[in-house]
Amino acid sequence: MRTVIRVAVGAAMAVALAGAAGASDHKDSPYTQANPAADIGDVFIFQGPETGGLTMVFTVNPLSNSGLPGTSASSEIKLDPSLTYAFKLDLDGDARADLAYKLRAADIAGQAQTQSIELKRATGAEAASNGWQGQTIATGRTTALNAPLEVVRGKAGELLFAGVRRDPFFFDFTGVTAPAEFAIREALSGGDGLPAAPTSLGAFGKTDMTVVVLEVPLEPALRKAGFWVVVSDENGSAVDRMGRTGVQGIFLVETPVGYNPEAYLPRDRDRFPTVGDLNNAYNSTPPADDVENYGAQFAYRFRQLEVDEGKVKQTVDFYLPDILHWDADADRAYPNQRSLREDSVFWTIANVNPFYHAPDDNPPPHVSDQPLSNRFPYVAPSVAQAYEAPDSLVPVHPLYLAD
Repeated sequence: MRTVIRVAVGAAMAVALAGAAGASDHKDSPYTQANPAADIGDVFIFQGPETGGLTMVFTVNPLSNSGLPGTSASSEIKLDPSLTYAFKLDLDGDARADLAYKLRAADIAGQAQTQSIELKRATGAEAASNGWQGQTIATGRTTALNAPLEVVRGKAGELLFAGVRRDPFFFDFTGVTAPAEFAIREALSGGDGLPAAPTSLGAFGKTDMTVVVLEVPLEPALRKAGFWVVVSDENGSAVDRMGRTGVQGIFLVETPVGYNPEAYLPRDRDRFPTVGDLNNAYNSTPPADDVENYGAQFAYRFRQLEVDEGKVKQTVDFYLPDILHWDADADRAYPNQRSLREDSVFWTIANVNPFYHAPDDNPPPHVSDQPLSNRFPYVAPSVAQAYEAPDSLVPVHPLYLAD
């Protein structure tokens, strides 16, 4: 089964390779592998065309409908009622949350997949906390597979969707020159039978996730922010988090088969005996502590990738703290945002790989080929979506807000 990005380093080329935990963040640690509803696959932030508001997205329950061990059918995935899911926003540049939108779900008797959901808005210390704190601004329901669309509306015009949709992960590895392309294809396929095609429709094959999309008014204070997502347990302890694209999947990886473990095991073996221990710790700690906790580990990995020695510290400072930056007044492209359409994984590989080469007429970001919409909640239909007729493109229930 695909669980990590593999890193190949050679005299002629160094490139980060994508596996199923891959260039996104699927199955990045022992805890998340055992708890799919806590496993953040990807996060996105962009200006939503529906209202012009700030749109934030995260996914959990990776590789659903794939039939792989440890995964579920699309009709079975949902949020975990024991967990708090939080969109975190740093508004003053200190890598600590000043504003958070927190979500919890509850099961409904007689409903297999539809859940009730509550959304809180938290500021100050309550935003920094991973506990279930804040002011309730919306309540509603999730959208089950092949059921009527549920869009929850908040007190200030917020829009919230949580339900089953296609995994939006996208990595077009055809622009990475051979032999890296062959290595990426091998790492993606990993013996699990999934397609490993170089498109957003084929990289993970026909797989779904639980997707949560929140659109909030784009207030002046939100035109520039640091952004990440945290999943925490009933005690308010973080069990997974994600900011930049694929940071754990690219830089904190298990030893590839046939490679020297010493080159991949954590540098601080006293604190982190295994890579799994390192990833569990990484998910439980806040971004503000990243440089202190993991700076030496990232510097080691960047040297493996043959980043110029004079640029190692600069590169560490770019990737840590692990926060995705949003800037409404900068170019609308990664790393100033992360939209559903662009290939931010490709961007990351190009950024850290001195041997990267792409044709002049095919620079990143490449564009997703999923059937995305400009209507909320934007993401593509489930791979198990029911349509009115076998040859019809009209779904049984509307997928997006009506015009």
